[in-house]
Amino acid sequence: MRLVRRRPIGVLVALALAAALAGCGSSRSREEREARINVHPDNYRADLQAALHTYVIDPTNIRDAYVSDPAIKPLGAQNRYVACVRYNAKNSDGRYTGSKDVLAIFVSGRFDQFVELQPSAPNPSSQATAMRELCAQADYTRFPELEAMSR
Repeated sequence: MRLVRRRPIGVLVALALAAALAGCGSSRSREEREARINVHPDNYRADLQAALHTYVIDPTNIRDAYVSDPAIKPLGAQNRYVACVRYNAKNSDGRYTGSKDVLAIFVSGRFDQFVELQPSAPNPSSQATAMRELCAQADYTRFPELEAMSR
């Protein structure tokens, strides 16, 4: 009597599935995701104006408003379109708070979020330093639409 050893069908199916899925984590699919996410924000000024309208306490009489053109920059392990915004807005007491810099992040061609850029701290993180340097090297232009906002 001869014993025939058969491999369980489950092992064969698992191996076939693993081979089929091996290409899913390739860099090509990551590049495709990045291409879908990193669409140039054509209406970035209007998006920023709308976002800042709700972001600042008093959107009226903003002074010294500047913005940089969106550019793809590294943010951690990802690349995103970002723009730097500088402005001087009033606080709840009606007093100007001084110039503030924020980094605007865009996803799929639309505004996604602001990251406040704090002045240099004694022990800054490398991520915070990199973001501050992005805006320190930015080429700003006037942003009169922001200065003309009303409630």
